[in-house]
Amino acid sequence: MKRRINKTAVSIVITYVILNCGLRMFLLSYANSYNKLNINQISPAHLTVENDYSQLDILDKSFRISHMIDSDSRIITAVYLTVADEIRAAFLLSSKISEIV
Repeated sequence: MKRRINKTAVSIVITYVILNCGLRMFLLSYANSYNKLNINQISPAHLTVENDYSQLDILDKSFRISHMIDSDSRIITAVYLTVADEIRAAFLLSSKISEIV
């Protein structure tokens, strides 16, 4: 049983690494080819964090996300910081999509 759990964990980690590396290669190759063909230069990804919002620029598209967590709430801030980035991003994006719809 323990061997099966280890095998599953290893396959999840390998899949995660492959997907992240593939996405990074796609972003870099797209930005490089775009920059060679156009005068306007773009970066693959750029994050700007301000006091009340964060702005994420991915391939010349801009996403602005307002901060939903007060800095006074220590428990929520601790949970927010310890959660994996993917879960945090999915939560922020789903809350923004629900506001739009």
